[in-house]
Amino acid sequence: MGVNATAMIVPGNGTIFHAPKAVEFPTNPLTAFTLTGTPPEGWTNLGHTSRENTLGFSREGGEASSIGTWLADSTKTIYSSVAWGMSIPALQFDSDVLDMAFNGDFDPVTGGYIVPGQTAAIETQLYVLMQDNTGKLGFWIPNSEVTLGEPPTVNREQYLELPLTASINAADNDVIPAVEGRPGIMELFKTGLVAP
Repeated sequence: MGVNATAMIVPGNGTIFHAPKAVEFPTNPLTAFTLTGTPPEGWTNLGHTSRENTLGFSREGGEASSIGTWLADSTKTIYSSVAWGMSIPALQFDSDVLDMAFNGDFDPVTGGYIVPGQTAAIETQLYVLMQDNTGKLGFWIPNSEVTLGEPPTVNREQYLELPLTASINAADNDVIPAVEGRPGIMELFKTGLVAP
């Protein structure tokens, strides 16, 4: 497409939404989701996340290996499997964030939140919304498993974080169509981005 300054974005503000996997994703997410407005039905805003330790995607694997034959070297390049993930530095100590971190429950006697000793991730779909004064950028992740990443650490000059980690899994083909047999894991939406 060439040089296009409006295709860039500085993610000055953003938030993350979550919903059970069966909840419908809106057809126009850049309009349906706003940073502080009411989210679409069935979706919940995860709330405040860290500005200093922003969310981040991770990708492991995908290394190239050259294979050959007895007749010829390097006849094909193959790639190892890839695992995608995302770190979410959540700040709100409320039931939504605590459930994603620990998948525990409230003690009916004391009212405290019970943190189990074993990990049991929450299966959910996520929508990450970022924006600046030129537009919005969104990532829809329909199949993820979220749990606590690293344990919280205390810094007297910053908000206490619950560092969540999301494993990004392949979506069913009826949710995100495969591309040349490769399952989709997320869809990206950008103000001004249109299919060719």
